[in-house]
Amino acid sequence: MPQPEAAAPQAAPPKVALVTGAARGHGLAIARALAQGGARVYLADIATDLPAIPYRLSSPRDLDDAAAELRRLHGHAEALVCDVRDPAAVDRAVSAIERGSGPVDILVNNAGVMALRALPEVSEEEWDVQMDVIAKGAFLCCRRVLPGMNGRGWGRIVNVASVAGHRGLGTGVAYTAAKHALVGLTRALAMEVANQNITVNAVCPGTTPTDLVRGVGRAAGLAEHEALERFSARHLTGRPIRSEDIAAAVAWLASDAAARVNGASLFVDDGWHAH
Repeated sequence: MPQPEAAAPQAAPPKVALVTGAARGHGLAIARALAQGGARVYLADIATDLPAIPYRLSSPRDLDDAAAELRRLHGHAEALVCDVRDPAAVDRAVSAIERGSGPVDILVNNAGVMALRALPEVSEEEWDVQMDVIAKGAFLCCRRVLPGMNGRGWGRIVNVASVAGHRGLGTGVAYTAAKHALVGLTRALAMEVANQNITVNAVCPGTTPTDLVRGVGRAAGLAEHEALERFSARHLTGRPIRSEDIAAAVAWLASDAAARVNGASLFVDDGWHAH
């Protein structure tokens, strides 16, 4: 008597990923890597300039173009204008994701800004915007997505910190303080949620030729090559890091392969932290 054929195993549904600061630079590279891995990716960005930041941020067109590129190449991608400093804006963005795709499985807190200035010259506005975008924004996003991750019993949170989250960065007191706060959030939250099968890790880049580095260099009166040379001088090879290198580290931490990595800082800095 013929045996009935076994039902083919059903493919796991795609993961739902939210990447902040995703219109360009590290964020776009990370969104691209997650999309290549099959995730349904939502790209969030403030998509406007901030008065205390001495370089141009992304525009709504940058954000729309980034999402359109990923849709053409990899499938599902959507753009969300979101100021991560605003809890109402974060709630609207995550609620839209939940309506369209379900709870967020992978959160990448990448949004960040920088203004380099000696401490006596740092205004409260400059201090606040860096702390709020980098540290408060990550807190608000984590707080909003954690109930969904807890409900599914699976989650990955990756915070894009910096080598400045572990070392001092001269004339970058506010940025250094904000990145240290982000690393502290990473460690503490990892301890809090580990029993829910959720991991929280940080990627700590060195210098990369992003709009942030170029913009900060211009504000300091440096040509692009001078800024990259100065900011990359502590790399062991003296060469800048690529955004794709950061994206590969994030994608790995967001995968099942990194299930036992938790509360860690993964340095992608060409050895800067080693000296």
